[in-house]
Amino acid sequence: MFAVIGKEIVTKLQATAAFTTANGNNKVFPVIIPQGVSYPCSTFEITNVSNFLSKGGSLNSCDVSICIACFADTYNTTYNQAKAAVEALDLYEVTYTEDSVSYTAKFRFLDLDDDYFKTPEKFYKNVNFNCLIIKN
Repeated sequence: MFAVIGKEIVTKLQATAAFTTANGNNKVFPVIIPQGVSYPCSTFEITNVSNFLSKGGSLNSCDVSICIACFADTYNTTYNQAKAAVEALDLYEVTYTEDSVSYTAKFRFLDLDDDYFKTPEKFYKNVNFNCLIIKN
C-alpha cells in the first residue's frame, strides 16, 4: 500500500521547477545521501504508518508520516528547498498502482524545523507531511 509512495514523492518533486532550481536534478534520495553527492540535495523517509493491518488483512486506508529533509551549504538554500517541497506536495493527490491494486495518496503539509550540522557544516530543514492512502 505504501511501498511505491517514495517513487511518487520523487517524481512530483523532480517535476516541480522551483524545487529542482533550489535542490538540483536527480538529488532526492531515500533515507540517506549517497557518498560523493554534492549539496544541495534532499532525502525522504517514511517515519510512521498507522492503520495498515487488521486481523482480517490489509485495511482500505492508512496514514503515512513522511519527512523530506533538505540539506545545503546555506540557510537560504534550505529555505528555498523546503518552500518548494511544500508548494509541490501540500494538497497534492496522486493515483498509483502497487501489486495490481489502485490507490490514491493525498498529501498534507504538517510542519517544518531546521538545524545545522557542525561537523560537515551543512544547514538542513525537515519538512513533515501526512499522507492518507486510500485503496480505490
